[in-house]
Amino acid sequence: MNEDIVKNAKITGGSEADRKALLQLLDDYIVANSHVEWEELKHIWSTHPDATFFNLNGHTYIGPDHWRRLWAYYKVNVRGSYWTPYDIGGEITDQMAVIWCHRHSNRKWIGKDHRPPREIHYEDEKFMSRQTLVFHREDGVWRVIHAHFSVGDTGARPGGI
Repeated sequence: MNEDIVKNAKITGGSEADRKALLQLLDDYIVANSHVEWEELKHIWSTHPDATFFNLNGHTYIGPDHWRRLWAYYKVNVRGSYWTPYDIGGEITDQMAVIWCHRHSNRKWIGKDHRPPREIHYEDEKFMSRQTLVFHREDGVWRVIHAHFSVGDTGARPGGI
């Protein structure tokens, strides 16, 4: 993991070991996502059947099997990149933690049999998105119980805020 990411993350609570472990899991997820490799996610996602993931595509996925099947679809249809995180923040308590960040990335739709379900930056252009990962401890190990991904907007904010 990039030491600047660890140094610049604004995370409150938790031990130094927890902060490093959670930031490593954030990076592990982003690396696995860059080449859509499900096997690399097994140590990250909760095995809880009600774990809920709000995907960038606008749909909700419940449980690890939904996520595995989505990645099997993306593996053959999308070429990704490393989603470079910045503005990393979060909070850690004894049993739960939340880590959020913005991400710069690009990806390209390579599917030959399908078109993208809807256009969300599949033209290999750089774009910004947001990521929130909610972790809980399962048998003493941090696992993602909820993830939320959304497209970010770099344009002017309403109200000039």
